[in-house]
Amino acid sequence: MYESMAVGVEVALQKLWMMNLPSLDLIGGPVEGLVCVVTGPTSGIGKETATELARRGAHVVLACRSMQRGQALRRAIEADAKASGRADPSLEVMELDLSSLQSVRNFATAWFTENSNRPVHILINNAGIFSMSAPRFVTEDGFESHMGTNHLGHFLLTLLLMPALHAAAKDIQQPARVVNVSSRLNLMGKLHRENPNLTTGYSSVVAYAQSKLAQVAFAAELSRRSNGKVIAVAVHPGEVATDVVRSLPPFIQKLYNTIMGAVLLTPAQGARSSVFCGTSPDLHTKPSLQNIFYYDSNCAPGTAAKDAYDRDACAWLWKWSAEAVKLDPKDDLRATTE
Repeated sequence: MYESMAVGVEVALQKLWMMNLPSLDLIGGPVEGLVCVVTGPTSGIGKETATELARRGAHVVLACRSMQRGQALRRAIEADAKASGRADPSLEVMELDLSSLQSVRNFATAWFTENSNRPVHILINNAGIFSMSAPRFVTEDGFESHMGTNHLGHFLLTLLLMPALHAAAKDIQQPARVVNVSSRLNLMGKLHRENPNLTTGYSSVVAYAQSKLAQVAFAAELSRRSNGKVIAVAVHPGEVATDVVRSLPPFIQKLYNTIMGAVLLTPAQGARSSVFCGTSPDLHTKPSLQNIFYYDSNCAPGTAAKDAYDRDACAWLWKWSAEAVKLDPKDDLRATTE
């Protein structure tokens, strides 16, 4: 109950709360020449994140389910970056469907095909689903759709790209970045250790909240296991005007957009926490930000659900996830306490 009230209060007051936060173009730091991978970049927060990184001179890899939409997006971002003064924006499109573990493996294989040392300096795990009010359905691998897409797909992607993240850290002599785009609804979640696929008592909100909490707990555990080579954080983007209600009847969508339009953030405003955590030097230079793994929509450390601070829960999630995706032991990261 408390968590639900907290989320409701934030939605109502978030624009006031974030009134003094700089605009997206003034958030974070330079990324000239860095390689950035953004999942789910074709709309909303992901699109704004990818666009801003391209404007700053990063080589942006658009990891998309649809190559056709991805190529159209690449052309649009190139035009935007040139209009913003970037003479030669650098983007590429690669196919990735986070709901398919085979697609994730194909992406990783393609990444290293031409250059086994190809780096990833910044990985923005942005893609996600929220099938609001929809009945339970599973991914092609048999996982509850939210947990399978929002968490497990990104879990596997991140670990398969770990050599690239380590190569980036060596290249720039500072940690690479992994940013999981979570949600404040993680506060309403718990890790259902006995039934993570929610085969009984299903609710789309419960499923979504668990998947968003899993993204936070994964960031916390990844930071502990990466031996300083990777800074991993989860972020809450704020309550943003996106197509999250697309599964609802049209009249409800219209009512939602009419009522919520006054308080929801724009996608560009919602991208600020992702861009800040992906690019700001503060995350590795400020002692006060060491070991912080969750940031709120105001680009400051936030408070996540209690399971994210429970080391046993985070270790369980890692073990379950590695077994679920059939992670090769050579791709796993051992716990520092082992």
